[in-house]
Amino acid sequence: RIECRSGAYSQSCSECILLDEGATLQCYCKSTYAANSKNTTLNLEEHIANYDGHLLSNLTGSVTSIPADSSWPIPSDFEVQLQVSSLDNNCSTIGGYLTLNDPQDCYYLNLGVEYYWYAATTVNNLGWKIVAYHDSTCSGDAVGTFTPENVDTCLSFEDGVSGFAVIPLWNAD
Repeated sequence: RIECRSGAYSQSCSECILLDEGATLQCYCKSTYAANSKNTTLNLEEHIANYDGHLLSNLTGSVTSIPADSSWPIPSDFEVQLQVSSLDNNCSTIGGYLTLNDPQDCYYLNLGVEYYWYAATTVNNLGWKIVAYHDSTCSGDAVGTFTPENVDTCLSFEDGVSGFAVIPLWNAD
């Protein structure tokens, strides 16, 4: 059985390979104690099934809902770049380049102090919705949204942005 830290396999497991014609996933998983790190396996046939055309996992509990079909195709490139500015409310001076390539409930750049971006734009957005929030916990109302429709468009945020949710527009189940 593959063990992980709070379901974050990519943060605790690496060197994954498929065995048994793809039915078993084997990964080397790190433990908090080096002596406990080991190769572990997961029988995929026990935990992944086709639900109305969606491959879904029951690792975190029973499948209770099936996502709606998306009109967005799977992108040919998963990386999207978020270019942010903290100097003024336009994108003439970019202060940071954040490369995003996986879903995030809430992402913020932890600089050790409270920090806000006042303008941002996206580059190469082929299928993500990036929702901007004033605070680093992504709570409250969204203050802006980036999609493929407004790629290369500068959005400004009067009160600043600290956190971003990164959501795939395609069926990424």
